[in-house]
Amino acid sequence: MRAAAINVDIDSLHLYYRIHGLDEATATNAVWERGVVRFAELFDALGISATFFVVASDLERWPAAAAIAKDLVRAGHELASHSLTHPYDLVRQHDRALRAELEQSRAILSEVRGSAVTGFRAPGYTMTPRVLRLLREAGYSYDSSIFPSPPYYLAKLAVLAAMAVRGKKSHSIVGPPSVMWEDRLPSVRDGIVELPVTVLPVVRAPFIGTTVLMMKQRGYSLVRRVLGAVPFVNLELHGIDLCDLQLDGIDPVLLKQPDLRVPLVEKLAIFREVFSDLRDRWGVDTLERLAPQLGRRAA
Repeated sequence: MRAAAINVDIDSLHLYYRIHGLDEATATNAVWERGVVRFAELFDALGISATFFVVASDLERWPAAAAIAKDLVRAGHELASHSLTHPYDLVRQHDRALRAELEQSRAILSEVRGSAVTGFRAPGYTMTPRVLRLLREAGYSYDSSIFPSPPYYLAKLAVLAAMAVRGKKSHSIVGPPSVMWEDRLPSVRDGIVELPVTVLPVVRAPFIGTTVLMMKQRGYSLVRRVLGAVPFVNLELHGIDLCDLQLDGIDPVLLKQPDLRVPLVEKLAIFREVFSDLRDRWGVDTLERLAPQLGRRAA
């Protein structure tokens, strides 16, 4: 079975301020009002149904976010949980706090979409057997948190170490080193279908929105040959990937994010090419619809 999914983590700007140890009080809602809306327009133009991982508290924090989320459902996209408040140390929290993050986010999002939410992605790509068990107990059927990429893991570790040396505190954490060598393909764990974020074969280089933007069309023309050997492509993006520093009034301090260094017109061009290629070569669907089939094959 060859299949592909395109999914967008909607991490609002205040979460990026939190990563970089900045004052998040002045963060705007540009990720929802600009980035997410642009993704929805692009998916509509290409006839693609995608999965949006939503931090449920955003829908109570910003009325515009709730309205946009309902528009996504009407357009045929899946809303899945990215937790209630996006705590980067989610896997380190005690069971009571964890259950609140999982159950409350599922309840809020299920009401918005009009049906029970089935999917989850943890903040920061961290997952443990304990959290998987609590996911199953909370009613989820699939998870898409595993990101088995040594280059990404080591780069993140280096950034956090550099911040610590400069006396800056980040809320982000790294999971156990063993995640670098987790299975690249779908599996079933404790009754939950695990759909890892795609990494390239052998070298396990990340294939996510940020790297797609960095490689541009020329780089993708090379990578797509290697990608052809991957039976299930799970392309993970972020809402900020389609934000523009100038057009959207984003604080220049966030130029630390490579997503913001590429002009919007270039982003739209490369994403259109990659999304069209995945649609034509693999067929693109939501993670929710693909999970049962992939789970049966992996069992």
